[in-house]
Amino acid sequence: MKAKYILLSIVVVMASCTNYFDEHFMDNKNPQVTDIRTSMSYTLTSDDVNAVGKQCTYKGKDTIPSVYEQKALSLCTPEDSSAYTEWKKIASLKAFTEDASPDIYLPMFMAQKFPYLDAGTMCNVTYPLYEGKSERLEPFKYVSPYTLTEDDYRAIWQGRGASYISAGKEADIPAFLAATFPLATEGKIIALTYDYKQDEPDTVIPFLPYACSVGELLEAQEKNEHQLSGLVGTVKSTIYGRFYLVDGNDSIYVYGVFDEEGNRVWKDKGIQQGDSITIKGNYSAEADEPQFVNGVYISHKSSAPASAPRRVSALKAQQTNGPKTVLYQLVDGEWSVYQNERLTVAEALQPALYEQMGSEVISDPATTIGDWLRRTYLYPKEKEIYLIAYKTSSGYTADEWTYDGTDFVMNTGFVEDVMSFVLGNQWVANISTYYTTPFVNDGPADFTMQTVALDGLSYIWRYQAAYGMTASAYVSGTNHPVEGWLVSPKIRLKKSTAPELTFYHAVRYGNPVSNLDWLKVRVTNNYTGDVTTTEWQHLAFPDSIPDGSNWTFRNAGRFDLSAYNGETIVIAFEYNTTIGEVPSAPTWEIQDLLVAEQEEVDKFIQAGNEKRGITQ
Repeated sequence: MKAKYILLSIVVVMASCTNYFDEHFMDNKNPQVTDIRTSMSYTLTSDDVNAVGKQCTYKGKDTIPSVYEQKALSLCTPEDSSAYTEWKKIASLKAFTEDASPDIYLPMFMAQKFPYLDAGTMCNVTYPLYEGKSERLEPFKYVSPYTLTEDDYRAIWQGRGASYISAGKEADIPAFLAATFPLATEGKIIALTYDYKQDEPDTVIPFLPYACSVGELLEAQEKNEHQLSGLVGTVKSTIYGRFYLVDGNDSIYVYGVFDEEGNRVWKDKGIQQGDSITIKGNYSAEADEPQFVNGVYISHKSSAPASAPRRVSALKAQQTNGPKTVLYQLVDGEWSVYQNERLTVAEALQPALYEQMGSEVISDPATTIGDWLRRTYLYPKEKEIYLIAYKTSSGYTADEWTYDGTDFVMNTGFVEDVMSFVLGNQWVANISTYYTTPFVNDGPADFTMQTVALDGLSYIWRYQAAYGMTASAYVSGTNHPVEGWLVSPKIRLKKSTAPELTFYHAVRYGNPVSNLDWLKVRVTNNYTGDVTTTEWQHLAFPDSIPDGSNWTFRNAGRFDLSAYNGETIVIAFEYNTTIGEVPSAPTWEIQDLLVAEQEEVDKFIQAGNEKRGITQ
């Protein structure tokens, strides 16, 4: 779902036994029939949310607190006024929050909005909810920008005099940050900007006899002891630790790595290709190629390729010469380029982009960064997450974008949610019910239908007012191998404890064995928008399904959803007769669906059985 919510206009589905306008405007003075609506839905508008967050109303010349403000004040105590503080956020956010929940304030709104409805009315209300942004963004509230100075370049190059960082020298930046920011706390993020060149310097200053780069050692050919750092390149022996040490465009053959006592350490330390490693030893030119011999292990850091951010566009240009900004984070006491295994991309906007815009800050990240992502990452995949750090007028920050299959969408923290309300003596939120629909005489509700295999048919699932949602592969005397899905909207179980799914269904024809293969209930917490690319869990029928001998509706049993507590799920009904032969395709009819806590399911099944005259 796109992070920017769209507040729709009112949508009310009436199932009342009389017409309010007929009763009150057509001079019908015999309102004997009640006005009860059992399948009613309403979507809050911007004006509705503003009204709930409004502090004052006016009575003549007097200003008095609104009923919503009075409700918030009534929840406060002399020791705790947080209820009032949280309520005021509704006005500023234009949305509800977990602490300023609609179950507190919407009963009053419903009473004002629908004053003539009678007890027994049920209504599903869609409202904007602010969940907050990803926890991954929390460290970016305190990002420190830092630009390398001439003194910093000299320190990194150890007096060599280059006023930029080369590709090979970037490996020395973590050590520089550790020395420059010794008091940095765990998790600290620095947006480091420096001049960058891919090539190494042409000029070489007098050789420094101990710590040096591979290029410097090859140039000087000094045979004294040196300390070298670089990447483990091509491995010649995993037993003796013989490999090429790579530093930028330079490499040298390392003839064995040992500890101070001369013991081999390759396997003990878990060193592998791609790791950053620091060793000390001597240069040797006695063999056919330059070598680094008597290597003594100092330290190394795993490359961890599986958790590195993956660049998704083959056409994304490599970093060119010029200013460059890189995010570094202090993790487990060591500085490294920021990464998170849940992210596809994690990076800072580059100085060149600000220069192109003619601005030093980003004022409209949703538009500016969204456009940049579209141009830069040409082949994204659905559900991929991109974290981008950028400069604002108040400093560095970061936001995330998700590719929804069509476009990059900024994750603002706002979502749409649904809560059920029931009218008794007054409106009350049914917070134990997460989703319900009768289907019968109510349409397909918010369910969608996706066809995977039609075998010449026009449809598989369809809505029939008298029976609910129905699926069949039998047409004109022929049983077809088909696959069709009926998919629910998103169902939030954010505060659930023991949620269950139940529904009533009838199965006619087919046979008891094949029907279990052909008719399935599925659930997922990561719906992609396409049933064929979604990873589904099969919810086995807790009770035996109808044997296909009649059209009698039975309760399908209770499907346990507690494994998804705190998550958002999608439920689907899969009708699939492509499995095996189809001697007799069944017809599957579904109605009266509920996702709720156990106690609500108890009452629902009892009422459903009584309505149908089921005694067992």
